[in-house]
Amino acid sequence: MTLNRQIAPGFNTIEKLNFPKYGIHQTANGLPYYTLIAGNEPVVRIEVVFDAGIIKQSTKGEAGFVASMLSEGTKSKTALELADALDYYGSYFQLRCNAEDCIATLYCLDKHLESCLPHFFDALTNSIFPEKELSIQKKNAIQKLLVSKKKNSYVCRKTFYQTLFGVEHILASFTEKEDIQGINRETLTNFYQKNILNGFKYAIISGNISHLGIASFSRMLASSDLKMASGEFTIPLGNRGNKNTLIAKNESVQSSIRIGTTTINRKHKNFRKLQFLNLIFGGYFGSRLMKNIREDKGLTYGIYSVIEPYKDFSIWYLDCEINYKNRNKGIEEILKEINKIKEEPIPLEELENAKNYYLGSFLKSLDGPFSLADRLKIIIDNELSPAYYAEFVELLNAINSKDLQEIAQEYFVENNMIEIIVGKE
Repeated sequence: MTLNRQIAPGFNTIEKLNFPKYGIHQTANGLPYYTLIAGNEPVVRIEVVFDAGIIKQSTKGEAGFVASMLSEGTKSKTALELADALDYYGSYFQLRCNAEDCIATLYCLDKHLESCLPHFFDALTNSIFPEKELSIQKKNAIQKLLVSKKKNSYVCRKTFYQTLFGVEHILASFTEKEDIQGINRETLTNFYQKNILNGFKYAIISGNISHLGIASFSRMLASSDLKMASGEFTIPLGNRGNKNTLIAKNESVQSSIRIGTTTINRKHKNFRKLQFLNLIFGGYFGSRLMKNIREDKGLTYGIYSVIEPYKDFSIWYLDCEINYKNRNKGIEEILKEINKIKEEPIPLEELENAKNYYLGSFLKSLDGPFSLADRLKIIIDNELSPAYYAEFVELLNAINSKDLQEIAQEYFVENNMIEIIVGKE
């Protein structure tokens, strides 16, 4: 059969989504963990989530340093010995810290899981934060900070959060050189004992894992020194500063611009509609901001808007860099687009194109067990229904221009937004 390349392939509308079932378990001593068995390859990912995010730190930088140093040496192994022990089995240990939690991740083959777990838990429960490795980490962090502070985008981001919440707010807690220099083993050990050893939240096992592997993990977790985190932490909204701020960097040709505000969280009934509206406005390459500011006016290489969700609220903002000569014109066009999406219904063709893109990219984001586990984490962290994603597809298919116009009028309120500019006066 000859393929006729002049005829486009068939197109199917996505009508429904079935998120795979996942298991909810507890160890013998009551520590919760989730299992999501999927995939064809015998690869496993284990994520252990701790209540050890930036919101828990009392000294700037300590949460990130603790996370980055969990693999830097234990009571029985140096950082090199620990890395070699895991590398022997082709496994990989990863750590990351964000505002609300710290996640330790182990990747390995199912057949080697029982051999890798002791090394993984050794790093989690027996870290000692060696002075030599700490010194190297501090030097690297200072150098990285000095480079970042020269970038308009970093200064703009920092000023945005400090203006939106107040300088003392936990989400505006940007580390300075003096903070890094003041970090020591005692500081890190105290945070580690309080928020890692006694800050376990849950674990997620994903991939093509055997029942034997799950049982091994459950036993190891139960026999570890990890204890459940106690209590919950609510992030306050803080005190907003001046609406418009210009930070002069007269040597800069490009100006960094960020405009945004706080908004609703994932549990709010309108959140998913707002997510879709944001996509149309500035959330992908075919968005209104990209078509106007980049393609039609040629004012920037890229402009986008995002929703940054936290448990208690979200932050909506748009980011771009524009030549200082065209800065006022760019901001004027951005505000025009904000008003236009509130005043005029979105044309049907634009709406359908955005729906098809969003549903297609959403399905792509669910490709593979680890991507599914990432989505599961969102359900767990925000206490959402297991049907959250299936309902999302149904809601998106049913949404219309009138719905989105009402959402824009309610949440795209210019008087609630702050505007930060870093660049030439």
